[in-house]
Amino acid sequence: MRKILFCVCFLLVCCVVYAQHTGKYKVNGKIEGMESGQVVMKQKTAEGYNELGVSDIKNGQFEFKGKIAEIQSVQLFFNNQRGSLTLFLEPGKIHVAVKKDSIYYGNVEGTSTNELWQYFNKEERRLESVEAGCAQAYQKAFATKDKEIVRAATRAFVDATKARKIFRNEFLNHSAHKYVAACFYRTSLMQKLQYAELDSLVKSYVGMENNNDVRLITQRRDLMRTVAVGARVPEINLPDVEGKFFALSSFRGKWVLLDFWASWCAPCRREGKHVLELYKKYQQDGFEVLGVSIDQNPDAWKQAIKEDQTPWKHVLDQRSEVAKTFGVSSVPRVFLISPEGIIVAVNLYGKELEQRLEKIFSK
Repeated sequence: MRKILFCVCFLLVCCVVYAQHTGKYKVNGKIEGMESGQVVMKQKTAEGYNELGVSDIKNGQFEFKGKIAEIQSVQLFFNNQRGSLTLFLEPGKIHVAVKKDSIYYGNVEGTSTNELWQYFNKEERRLESVEAGCAQAYQKAFATKDKEIVRAATRAFVDATKARKIFRNEFLNHSAHKYVAACFYRTSLMQKLQYAELDSLVKSYVGMENNNDVRLITQRRDLMRTVAVGARVPEINLPDVEGKFFALSSFRGKWVLLDFWASWCAPCRREGKHVLELYKKYQQDGFEVLGVSIDQNPDAWKQAIKEDQTPWKHVLDQRSEVAKTFGVSSVPRVFLISPEGIIVAVNLYGKELEQRLEKIFSK
């Protein structure tokens, strides 16, 4: 695996400099199945997308050109077609070939960073496919109840998972892959990382501060610092089921599990059943739960509370404004808050939450 990776890197990026990359780029593109229309080039920002340019499609072909001072990832959107295509603007001629019904899987080549990105994504998909196949084989083997067959299938699945992780780690940590790695972290992993992980990541991108992906990762790092373990929890003041505003600070002096959830989130509601047991056990000792729903439909929210019979305080963050303050981009997400209002743990579920509360209330 390492030899293959080294060869690919050597062929694609014999010489890469990560300071300032000033030069002209030209994107020549062709889309199969669309003779006319428009292609819009956009770049992700913390607030949404920033439009960088528009190109008319003529006879299935389009073109972008300009000057770039730092390698940047951008996305191409084709009329109202579903999905977008990611590419990197860097000096040189960039060739794009895409099909109307599979925009995301389009091919980009001609410059080193784009070809690295293509290689990385294709290899990731291949290894994920192998892993998925091994998982299916394991399920079939388990049904046979033959211990040897099950052991062999288990080893194959473990090896496939290990191979995928090794490839990803080695590729992303390679010094010549920093632009590709930054794009991948920003698009696929950034929302899942905690403050310490994001801080370490930002520090590895010294000299790339003008790169948009690094800038967004840094912004995410700065946000997560405010809700990291050891930080004072931001105030929350939202309407409850009766429409009356309730403040998180009303629970000061008690241990609080701040639970971001939604009625449509099955894992949230499954975990809620476990939290209910802990709430009944420790509520008299000073344990409270504040459920913060990101539902857009108040009726669905109230119905879920009724069905699950969760007796703790519930508030509605209908526009997800509070969720954004806490860096919550997906649910479930929980924060354990001390009586002094300090965040002491993030994302404690199941047995881990049970053990932490037992330790707290057994003192």
